[in-house]
Amino acid sequence: MSSPVPPSPPMPLTAALPDPAAIAAAAPAPVVAPPVTALLADSVRDVAVIDTAVRLAGPRRAPLLIVVALPQHPHPPPTPEADEYAARLVMARVLPRVRRSGLAYLPVTHRGTGGGTRLRAAGGVLDVVARHRSPVVVAATGGPPRLDARTLAEAAALRGAPFVHAVTPAGWVPPPLRLAPAG
Repeated sequence: MSSPVPPSPPMPLTAALPDPAAIAAAAPAPVVAPPVTALLADSVRDVAVIDTAVRLAGPRRAPLLIVVALPQHPHPPPTPEADEYAARLVMARVLPRVRRSGLAYLPVTHRGTGGGTRLRAAGGVLDVVARHRSPVVVAATGGPPRLDARTLAEAAALRGAPFVHAVTPAGWVPPPLRLAPAG
């Protein structure tokens, strides 16, 4: 014969509420969308690139990975302070638009190596993008030599990722003249 199961003790009517800190610790971390990368190259095209990156990242509230591609220098290499100063100058043009969008951003400086092919130079930028797990790169079609959108797309196709979104900025059109009537 089996022994009867003893009855469980009655539950008190005033059960203790769980600790909010324990609930917060047990809750999963919020999922953050992978960043959208904007490749800036110290040109007037950077504004169109950052606008497109903000439009792509905005609906998902994804952060922006802003890669500032600095030109290659012959030896001796510049100091890190010089690179930081050059990157700040490039970022000054686009940061008001990024801050207005309310998106988080991470600035990264990339200085290519002196030698190598155009695909190797583009591969250096794609290495930075892969380190941050970004699935999309926004670059200008008329970017700097070896780092334009076409070269990045070719290098990305050889690697299998990421997707390169090419931006062709609109041409500059002078504003219409507003002439006052003579007299």
